[in-house]
Amino acid sequence: GKGLDTAKAVRENVGGAMVSMPTIASTDSPTSSLSVIYSEDGEFERYRFYESHPDVVLVDTSVIAGAPVRFLTSGIADAMATWFEADAVHRTGGANFFDEDPTYAAHSLSSLCYDLLRDHAVSSIRAVENGIVTESVEAVVEANTLLSGLGFENGGLAAAHSIHNGLTQLEDTHHATHG
Repeated sequence: GKGLDTAKAVRENVGGAMVSMPTIASTDSPTSSLSVIYSEDGEFERYRFYESHPDVVLVDTSVIAGAPVRFLTSGIADAMATWFEADAVHRTGGANFFDEDPTYAAHSLSSLCYDLLRDHAVSSIRAVENGIVTESVEAVVEANTLLSGLGFENGGLAAAHSIHNGLTQLEDTHHATHG
């Protein structure tokens, strides 16, 4: 996510188009219109919002399957939170990232994200441990990037991400991935 978040900031500052081409499926950053800004010490500082999303998102699942499995599992954990947070925001009348009412589509996509992860996470991890692309890898990569990205921005965030952001203040957490 850090590389893509940096690319989004550069695009915002200098203009032009942005093609998001993630090499790992560890976050939903590839589709979002924001960057997470951390201090030099790895502590969460703020979100930086942009006027637009990446123009194109290209994901090669064979590249994802060749990456260390810890990135996929991190993305699974991050994406799993999407459903619980979007559902909490939906049920309590909270706002999404655009300070608007969450959309019904985001709520449904977040639910689909959770369902795909529940059905395919374990087998996708086994496949990536062996460096192969399977239907489960395809499903989990779609959930980790597209569905979670659409879900969190349009559905909203709740406790899980607030807790994560707070934990980054502890130096012992700086080695851990986002999910």
